[in-house]
Amino acid sequence: MTVATPQVLEGVSLYNEADVRFHVIDPMLRKLGYPGGEDVYLKLEEKLGYPYFHIGHKNRKKDLSLGFPDYRAGLKGRRGSFIIEGKAAAVGIAKSDVEQAHSYAAHSEVGANYFVLSNGLQVAVYETLSGGQATPIVLLEIGELDARFHELENILSPTNLEKNCRVDYDKGLKLCFGLGSSVKILSGEYEMKDWEYRAILGGQDCTEMLKRSVPQFSEIDSQLSLMQRDFELRVGGGAIERQPDGRIIANVRLAGVTKNNQTAMKLLGIDQMAFATDAEFISTSAHNPTVFESTAEFTLEKGTMMPPLFGDAVPMGAKLDGDFFVTLRLHKDGDLICGEYATVADYWFDMPMIGKLRLELDSIGSFVLRLLV
Repeated sequence: MTVATPQVLEGVSLYNEADVRFHVIDPMLRKLGYPGGEDVYLKLEEKLGYPYFHIGHKNRKKDLSLGFPDYRAGLKGRRGSFIIEGKAAAVGIAKSDVEQAHSYAAHSEVGANYFVLSNGLQVAVYETLSGGQATPIVLLEIGELDARFHELENILSPTNLEKNCRVDYDKGLKLCFGLGSSVKILSGEYEMKDWEYRAILGGQDCTEMLKRSVPQFSEIDSQLSLMQRDFELRVGGGAIERQPDGRIIANVRLAGVTKNNQTAMKLLGIDQMAFATDAEFISTSAHNPTVFESTAEFTLEKGTMMPPLFGDAVPMGAKLDGDFFVTLRLHKDGDLICGEYATVADYWFDMPMIGKLRLELDSIGSFVLRLLV
């Protein structure tokens, strides 16, 4: 649908106010989606029952109806509305016109989010909260009205009006100074500073013996060193939220260093972890960090295809049970959550003719999480 047709472009400079409304504003409103369906409204020359601004008690003799905005449009039963005032092309848009339109938009019976002025030659959109001296947030010449019509739609169409004017109030207790009751984790990194592992069989430490005789054990040090030295250990995202019971939960999504590593983390149930704290608030001091903890358990049956860091997945030769216990000591620093972590992991293998082998793997490191605030 074209608003600025050749006929409009040719004659608009001579339009009076009624012509501007009929040839420019009316088709512009239809193109925006008004009156449209049952969820929107469009009112013409609506009589306002109060003056533009009313101070003190209403006096029926003095406080007469003075306002008649040309158009008022918006969403039924929801936040989001605007008024439009039309002017003759020869008049132009004066400072007094902006003040008048603003007074209609700010009227106690209107409360419009935006007001629009058009003399046919121009269409100007203003934010009501910017006041009667505001400059337009969108200003279109008639010749570019259709080419740039998306700028009007982005603000005034029913869908975008609802989106732009929606207000969600955070009624929850803040996480800490500078944050609301929830915050998104955009990304992050963690560094593995040190690790230690032990293989326990029949109550005895048999780590060195297994390193010499079992290839998988001999590769543990080299794979951990490779991850520490050559890969960026990343956090993919997540959120920190205060729950209805008041507890703070941090849901963290971890990104594997390789595709195989990501698959292995999913099998072990540690690609996404939920951390909880008993503290009422997150600390903002590195000297007094808040402690978060998380646990996870898993079972992998014999024959499960487990991928190594690189290469093809191979079937597991024995059933594997395990659990993780992770502790975070963290604090907020600007738009970051910083701290240190400690992980204790236990793995139990059923070894044929040997018995149950327990592998204990401990690691420590630091991390940084970037927040969307």
